Amino acid sequence: MSIVENNSALAEELIRYSRLCYERHLVGAAGGNISLRIPGRDAILVTASGMALRDVDRNNLVVVDGKGGILESPSGRAPSKETSFHLAIYKIKPDIQAVIHVHPAYATTYAALGMLIPTVTISARLKLKQCPLVREANPGSEDLLRNIIKAIGEAPVDATVLLLESHGIVAYSSELRQAFDDAELAEDTARIAFLYAQYAFRPCGEAVDLTLRLDENTPHYPSDPGFKKSWYLDFDAAGVRVSLLELGAHTGTHVDAPWHFLKDGADILGMPLGSFLGEAVAISLPKLPGENIDANDLSRADIREGDIVLFSTGWEQRAGTSDFFADEWPGLTPEALDALISKRVKAVGGDFPSLDSPSSLKNGCPAHKKALSAGMPVFEALVNMHRLVGRRFFFIGLPLKLRSGEASPIRAIAILDINRDHEDGGISNGK
Repeated sequence: MSIVENNSALAEELIRYSRLCYERHLVGAAGGNISLRIPGRDAILVTASGMALRDVDRNNLVVVDGKGGILESPSGRAPSKETSFHLAIYKIKPDIQAVIHVHPAYATTYAALGMLIPTVTISARLKLKQCPLVREANPGSEDLLRNIIKAIGEAPVDATVLLLESHGIVAYSSELRQAFDDAELAEDTARIAFLYAQYAFRPCGEAVDLTLRLDENTPHYPSDPGFKKSWYLDFDAAGVRVSLLELGAHTGTHVDAPWHFLKDGADILGMPLGSFLGEAVAISLPKLPGENIDANDLSRADIREGDIVLFSTGWEQRAGTSDFFADEWPGLTPEALDALISKRVKAVGGDFPSLDSPSSLKNGCPAHKKALSAGMPVFEALVNMHRLVGRRFFFIGLPLKLRSGEASPIRAIAILDINRDHEDGGISNGK
């Protein structure tokens, strides 16, 4: 008997869920692939290349070994060109028995935007376990394989869903039914998040500018270059004005990328665009010089998966003055960063000059390194944060499109919905 015939129950299960993926609109007529580990041997059962999931049957299933070699193919078809990353997931996760790759519309939209799916429902916060976003690469390529392996390596141990930038999603589990349920949960959550966004953050909302003005008086870290402006073309001489700007990438309100502190970290251009915008929460934690934000400060805050978490410490009262970099400004302790990472937030920042306090900067910048290692951009020197306390909002902090940029000045804004009251959001620390 053939391998497929010897594993007929497994084959029927794969066929059933392939068709369910099509019927539930997780995939269109073309694309998508599913595999199952064959018990007792180093081999998997996988859908064939070029085969729509609606048309999968026993005659077009393929059996490959752990290295991708074809052991059996009744129709002579090749295995899916994505088989390599299926095999990689099985190797990394020995308990995994099933892998599903599909292209559902809403989840793929968030992936194309470079964003994880916002978990706006309680059920999604409890059940949807996402890996870091998998950077874009061609289907079936070695780059995609490497990016998937990297994302799984950086993910929480209980993560079961991968968003592939501009490509779709992958769900994996110890059972095919559970992998399917996770894929469907991801799409349902994405659909709800999309609809929520249409009502939660409408264009009629008030825009709050969170950005320091850039001029010669803008404070900058003492060892960094400040802001200078000169005229390259003068109006009286040339009939047009063209200015020449000189400034450090960390001058004024700015965002740090992983490359700032990590040798092999992503630069500004290498980060997903969605990292710099999304639903945000402002946490009020007034601090005196020498006081840091610790994990206990976050215990009662309404922090949700996918949030951009921004802190209002009161330090912005010094913004625009020479006192901004004086004294021991508040930073985040490593334990506070661990708490945020465990909640799978998207980004972090606040009204302070740096995520690390001066003492922490001298101690190796642990807050920056933890945040940036988790793929979280760091927003610094925000102002008008006091206006956001007690409300959720949509944050935009887009950097310049800089290649090899470790940081970039930004124009940071918060969009508030004037038609909705978020006073029950639990934004303050409850003290």
